[in-house]
Amino acid sequence: MDREAFRDMCRAFAQREIGPRWQQADADKQFPRDFYVAAARAGLIGITAPEEIGGAGLGTYEEAIAMEEMAKVNPNLAVSVLIQNVAGSILYEHGTEVHREMARRNIAGECLVAITVTEPEAGNDIQNVRTRATRDGDDWVLDGIKSFITLGGEADILVTLAQTDPAAGRHGMRFFAVDRHGKGVDASQIDTYVNRPAPTYRVMFNQARVPDARRLDAGFAAIMAGFNRERIMVAARWLGHMQTALDWARDYATTRHQFGRPIGANQSIAFSLAQAHVDVEAARQLTYHAAERWDSGIPIEQVILDVSTAKLHATQAVVRVTQTALHVAGGWGLTSELPAMRWALDALVAPVTVGSVEIQQRAIARQLGLPVE
Repeated sequence: MDREAFRDMCRAFAQREIGPRWQQADADKQFPRDFYVAAARAGLIGITAPEEIGGAGLGTYEEAIAMEEMAKVNPNLAVSVLIQNVAGSILYEHGTEVHREMARRNIAGECLVAITVTEPEAGNDIQNVRTRATRDGDDWVLDGIKSFITLGGEADILVTLAQTDPAAGRHGMRFFAVDRHGKGVDASQIDTYVNRPAPTYRVMFNQARVPDARRLDAGFAAIMAGFNRERIMVAARWLGHMQTALDWARDYATTRHQFGRPIGANQSIAFSLAQAHVDVEAARQLTYHAAERWDSGIPIEQVILDVSTAKLHATQAVVRVTQTALHVAGGWGLTSELPAMRWALDALVAPVTVGSVEIQQRAIARQLGLPVE
């Protein structure tokens, strides 16, 4: 299947499976698990996973296409697929056959997963994760609190980063595939204005026992590599979101009349939409350039500049573009009768997830050879 045919398939899937679901799921503040099953049946879970475990064996470029097309309809159901692909890759790339079987079930739509890394005092500062895993015979005992975990209450498996050797710092971390339904694991939903209907949770581990067979030989390095790939998907997610906002605002500006003419005839409106177009097209070029570079197989260290540039621009641009759409909507934009306010609210999470704006700026500055601390 060529890329344009793949894009057409993803667009049709999004319109068929996301369009009818997201508004009711959003109102209920509940993730529609049947959407995950539908995505798996469509081959959108495990896009880059090897075919021998049920994956599509495609590249990051195709994964970005899928993310963009799904996010055009709703960025929050789209992110649920992103999480499956990132968490699943940790399982099959760094795990044993036990973990690969979990990945197979995830790709087949039988096992929802979530990434459990962020903590109250360790958001961008991943190397200071405090959740402890203590060896006890053939088990590990986990204690700690994770925060802002998307799908943390719906997932079957929590791919959890914990400190196994505090003296070793970031080198003493390992991932564990934790049974979310097991004893000592509790998830409570955090009420957020954004990211619905992919709910956010606080996950608490209180003497949660995890068999050693569920420990992965992966830790800090794996999550940082995963984050860099995820940042390309984040850029694609917000690219899709801002494209929808721009398309709507442009159409609204040609049909809404004031003072006897379309509001788009006013330079203030027309020029703001022209700038929004530049933001969207720049995000598109940067995102797919980063995806192509990632797929080329060159060392990750040589792709960080491209990844961080794409992520930084897209996550700042989506705020500008959705604010432009809100402005074009005028007073009606503040009501639920138009979609502009919701788009603007959803975009506010973009600059702070998977490495904040400042983290991306720091990464870019370092790649430029600047001695920033």
